[in-house]
Amino acid sequence: MSERLLLIDVDKCVGCYACEIACKQEHHLPLEPRWCTVIPIGPRKLGEKLHLDFVPALCIHCDDPLCSYFCPVDAISKRQDGIVVIDEDECTGCRLCVYGCPYGAIYFDHERKIAGKCSLCVSRIDDGLEPSCVQHCIGGALLFVTEEELGQITEGMHTARDGKVCYTSSKWKLPLMRKGGRCC
Repeated sequence: MSERLLLIDVDKCVGCYACEIACKQEHHLPLEPRWCTVIPIGPRKLGEKLHLDFVPALCIHCDDPLCSYFCPVDAISKRQDGIVVIDEDECTGCRLCVYGCPYGAIYFDHERKIAGKCSLCVSRIDDGLEPSCVQHCIGGALLFVTEEELGQITEGMHTARDGKVCYTSSKWKLPLMRKGGRCC
């Protein structure tokens, strides 16, 4: 299987929260924390119409993950495929990665006393499946795509990308983010 990344089409998210529920069920998470959070935006005026948008937010698996620099025991690593993971057996619960993540995507599990975050469901990926949030997205807002598919799907759309996650929209003007010196 070729390397894939998560594409989030903001225009297609209907705010059903299926991605949040799928994540919780897949990882046996309690009510809090939420490794995947759907954030409502608006309502806002777009042209002459009001719009309420929803944006799924999760770990973007940075190209250069700051969280790993903050971990004193090297429990956070980046896999060959670019996915940033936390080794739960190595995590000491110091929470430095929680404070060091500029996106607020790492959470502390007070019950288990360890840090946790979206792993893009690496066990599913390793079995040739897509992440659980993608599988359960009823609006088609979440896709697990190759680089080639990404270019075809997002042609002519606004995109913002870092790491393994790319946001796209035809309505929103997204901030330019770069990967490897080029715009996604």
